[in-house]
Amino acid sequence: MAIGVGVTGRAKQGLKRGPGGYGRVPAAILAAMALGWGVAHADTTTPSHPAAPTGGINIGAVHAETGQSKDAKALKKTDKKLTAQQIFHSAQSELLIGHHQLQAAGPVGGAAQALAQSPGVRVVSPGAVGAQRAAISINGIEQGWGGLQGLTSNGLLAVTFDGVPMNNPGSGLWSTPQIPELSLISGINVIYGPGNPDSRWYDSLGGTIGFVPVQPTKNAGANVGITLGSYGTEGFHFAVRTGLHNGYSAVLAAGATQSNDYIQSQEDGFANPSHDQAIYGKVVKLLANGSVGLGAYIADSHSYRPAFIPITPIAGLTVNGFTSTGATIPGPLYSETTSGYYGGTPFGVWHKQAENATYLVYMPVTLRFSPVTALHDTLWYRHGNRLHNHYNDFNQGANNLFEYNNPHTATFGDKFVFDFALPRNAVAAGGYYLYSVYDTRNAFYSPEVTSPSGIPFTYSYPSKYRSGYFYQNFAAAFVQDRIAIVRGLSVTPGVRIAYFGTTYANHATTDFPQANLAYDPETQPNSSTTFTKVEPSLDIRYQWTRNLALYAQTSTAYQNPEVGGGGGPYQALPSSVLVPTEGRYDTAGLHVLVRHSGMARRFRLNLDYYRLSITNQFISVTTSNGSAIEATGDSLYQGVNLSSADNPVGGLHVFGNVGYERAHYVNYTTGGVAFAGLAVPYVPTETLTAGASYRYFGDGIVYDPKLWTTFTGSQNIFNNDTGAPSSQTLPAYNIWSASLGLTVPVGNTNGRADKMKIVLSVLNLLNKRFNEYAYVTSGGYLGGNSAGATLGYPGAPRTYYVSADFSF
Repeated sequence: MAIGVGVTGRAKQGLKRGPGGYGRVPAAILAAMALGWGVAHADTTTPSHPAAPTGGINIGAVHAETGQSKDAKALKKTDKKLTAQQIFHSAQSELLIGHHQLQAAGPVGGAAQALAQSPGVRVVSPGAVGAQRAAISINGIEQGWGGLQGLTSNGLLAVTFDGVPMNNPGSGLWSTPQIPELSLISGINVIYGPGNPDSRWYDSLGGTIGFVPVQPTKNAGANVGITLGSYGTEGFHFAVRTGLHNGYSAVLAAGATQSNDYIQSQEDGFANPSHDQAIYGKVVKLLANGSVGLGAYIADSHSYRPAFIPITPIAGLTVNGFTSTGATIPGPLYSETTSGYYGGTPFGVWHKQAENATYLVYMPVTLRFSPVTALHDTLWYRHGNRLHNHYNDFNQGANNLFEYNNPHTATFGDKFVFDFALPRNAVAAGGYYLYSVYDTRNAFYSPEVTSPSGIPFTYSYPSKYRSGYFYQNFAAAFVQDRIAIVRGLSVTPGVRIAYFGTTYANHATTDFPQANLAYDPETQPNSSTTFTKVEPSLDIRYQWTRNLALYAQTSTAYQNPEVGGGGGPYQALPSSVLVPTEGRYDTAGLHVLVRHSGMARRFRLNLDYYRLSITNQFISVTTSNGSAIEATGDSLYQGVNLSSADNPVGGLHVFGNVGYERAHYVNYTTGGVAFAGLAVPYVPTETLTAGASYRYFGDGIVYDPKLWTTFTGSQNIFNNDTGAPSSQTLPAYNIWSASLGLTVPVGNTNGRADKMKIVLSVLNLLNKRFNEYAYVTSGGYLGGNSAGATLGYPGAPRTYYVSADFSF
């Protein structure tokens, strides 16, 4: 049990923390962990029939085994992870990030680090743990909010947890710290483009990312683990599976991690700490004609986000900033070359703490009414909180010393799908409805500064504030029919009707009754919009040989105008000018699946060309003082993705993913100036991930060495000074990482072999220095004469982790 409690108290004294420190690991997680230990060690085997006498056959036992096998298959169907067979038989671009790729994210990596293992994916995060916010893109389409500048429509990717949408329907955004603990995740489904109507959500225009948590299983078992690593990293996790009993099976899993950041102040030692915890549970009851489940998930992440660092020194700009008169405060010049490549700002000069919390409960149901008819229904409720507590005294005397940004959203919804398995047709018909309330509340203030009327700026009387509420009703109805034309050839026409209803109400005077109306940038009156759009799709698949299938797909999808803070639709732009964003996605490719043929023992290869045209695109760049640069535009993304994996010999596993892309604005207008033809910023020309692992046995120990690499090509950056994309590029970078795992048997529980796995991981093995993000500042972020300078984030240096996992 010592394994489970090694890091359950407060952070060790050596762990640097900011004000507020770290809370203790939730008592509920510890109690569940203790309960799980007892359940896993209890003898839960209850034979349905007596054991057969020696030399005889117990017919009842045979029937029981057959029934258990049937139940196990039914339970397996509740797992939503894509299989190699399903991908091979699909007519769209999709893949699964499985066990081997998830391990490449590192033992404390979160959602962002895991997604980096897919082709065409770019990840930017000023931290190596799941609690730190990150921005991701798939084929150039952005998602996530990490405070980065110049991202284009960063809410056009849908994200689900066990099939339930997690995006804020209003802004379209999802934040990566909502899934900080990968120990709870068994796989990630990735669909490129809108996909077929039955899998499409309200923000799937660029693709859908499906996180699949660990699932209830046939057999009971449990595992518990701890991790220690660089920068004071400490973490633990556990999972308990009850096994299948009387048609019931359940799983309970949780994890927690705390760490300092690699960007730390060289002046006062402030280390931008972070911590997170997540807990998940699911129970499934098998029915005679289907199954019903109940799932719940809670995640809470806290992190301090470092300030952007100048790439090169700026005259007169030190890590301590400026006085209220604009004079330089003495100290080291603030840049990667003068204040430390990973040197941050002192706590008393600049800090920003971000909290993201998610509360989710859902009920999936599957009912089979006949051999050819089935209903799949999921009812859910999700509540999300986001809190940004920002202190910015880099320019003393400013009226935005503090920022308290605490938006929240609540969403209730239901999705249903009827499946009809007819002789030459596979028909799916259904839809979904959701209702959401989103509050954009935010306030800037500084008690040291007074308004023209002599009143100090406080949270109740802010220098800038907002509290816009968005009430949204989204619905969709669809039908698709996979038609078998001749042997090996099928086509799937589909159509979806999407409805987007939005009502905007400015509650700033209610939530800030003492505030001055002149400081509210929400200039538009309360309003509402409704949009109804028809989304056709068509795909075709031809299985050329037993192991090779060709496919092509075209689809159109729409998305409601993205709303949020800092201005934008409904708040600063009148609702009368708003139209939904439209995406047209075309793709063609091939799937290869070979089993047990020479060295191709489990060979999978997927290759596709894609073209995504986005029109009526709203592009908003939020500046350091909470204002926004508004622009509209159309863009075009084209590229090729390839993913492959195999187990060619023995315990050898190899995988590789390659993406090549070009993206540019067909139309981009801001400030009355057109920038058509410019490259869309932050779209790497090439991405590559590849790796190999080899499992072998010796002296009772299973050895598992791994080596993998990630390459991110050059990319254009954004220029806040001009409010447009820049011709300046961020150089390409290549990172190598490695790990060594040792699995040792340590006994048995109820006839099952117990084992301990110890893994040593080294990320950025060669300790390469590189910048993973940069932009040209307009001068508002740091002040002084910084306008036109390039600010950025360095990528993580060499990082060590050791983890121990006990399975029983």
